[in-house]
Amino acid sequence: MSLSDSYREAYSAKRMKPASIRVEASRLMSDPNITLMVQTIQKATERAVVASAVSDRERVLTKLRELLDNPDGTSAEQVMLRAADLLGKSVGLYKDVVETVVQRSPDEIRAELDELLAKYAAKADKPEESVH
Repeated sequence: MSLSDSYREAYSAKRMKPASIRVEASRLMSDPNITLMVQTIQKATERAVVASAVSDRERVLTKLRELLDNPDGTSAEQVMLRAADLLGKSVGLYKDVVETVVQRSPDEIRAELDELLAKYAAKADKPEESVH
């Protein structure tokens, strides 16, 4: 949920303007205790999603192994195989993940930032052309 939606759900905000709700929600999120609680809930939710995906992956792999080892060719087996396939796709079982990490030195990063800053500073110094 957004901060505003969370505020509306937790408090009686029917008579409040949207801007007031945003301000109050933001104010509450600046409280370290509330921020910590929200982060704890978010982490628990993320862990539950990961656990569910792992469970689904294991379930798909188990069913696929079972069907591979003991095929009987029935229509029920074909339905189970299709369901396992769809579940596997939904949890990304068939995706290959390739991660590329580019290592750059601090000097390389600094040089790139200096170049970008110079480029944008030059653009900012140019007077805008008027269109007639």
